[in-house]
Amino acid sequence: MKIIPLSLLFFLLICSNWGFSQVNSEFDGSRAFSHIEKQVLFGPRSITHPNSKNLTHDYIVNNLKRYTDKVTSQEFTAYGLIGRNIWATFPGEKSPNIRIMIGAHWDTRPQSELDENKANLKTPTSGANDGGSGVAVLLELARALTFDRSPTTVDLVFFDLEDLGNIDNLPFAIGASEFVKKNSFYRPDKGVIVDMVCDENLLIPKELYSKRHSRQLLEEIWSIGEELNVNIFSDKDGTFIQDDHLPFIRSGLNVVNLIHYPFPDYWHTTRDTIDKCDKESLSQIGNVILTLIYKQDKT
Repeated sequence: MKIIPLSLLFFLLICSNWGFSQVNSEFDGSRAFSHIEKQVLFGPRSITHPNSKNLTHDYIVNNLKRYTDKVTSQEFTAYGLIGRNIWATFPGEKSPNIRIMIGAHWDTRPQSELDENKANLKTPTSGANDGGSGVAVLLELARALTFDRSPTTVDLVFFDLEDLGNIDNLPFAIGASEFVKKNSFYRPDKGVIVDMVCDENLLIPKELYSKRHSRQLLEEIWSIGEELNVNIFSDKDGTFIQDDHLPFIRSGLNVVNLIHYPFPDYWHTTRDTIDKCDKESLSQIGNVILTLIYKQDKT
């Protein structure tokens, strides 16, 4: 006899209330945490550390290929820099023409300009939370999606060169901007960007670009959070944040940003390390997104 964890049983009951077919998958925060550990072990995923970037790129691609054969690495050049966006697709079973995009950036900050120790200002962050956590969520979603195929098509997109904003006059979200330019045909029905989502005291308010342009999707996510009784969402407004959702919003797409705000005190410092990450926070954000995915053919 297989014993079903209480958290999974609760998840299945919630899904049945929405009229889903039985969902045989659950987001595993421990597995997601292990993906952060691996990325940190590789080292900074910044333009200043090409070897660790290559290792991380291959780690992401190889993990995705375990679950889908639709994986593409798209190289681009912008501002004299070379980046690579990674795109994996999980075709829908019932409504394949309906698409939802889940995105995160996989690069890390090449400097720690907010570090209290001035000797560390030009040291790259390890990016456990800022960079590592979003990648971890997407990789665990990839695994979870193989246990019970999504009714709608899911695209997991990993953006490069997000975290160079305000360095040498560079903008944020370079990779996402290039993705939108390169793939002008790509028009998902909904999209969610996850960023900095592993903190033990994770708190996600309503980011204001998201609220202004994608209010209905934002409210849909908050409603799921309430149904699942998670404690990571705040009903308060956050602020306007420059992140990977903006290039999509500017192209007229329905995309929201789920990000910890106010930013943790270790943001853009050398203290963005694995000890700041929490498996339960990862589980909560992951199960909210997983539920959103399976809910799409009911909306």
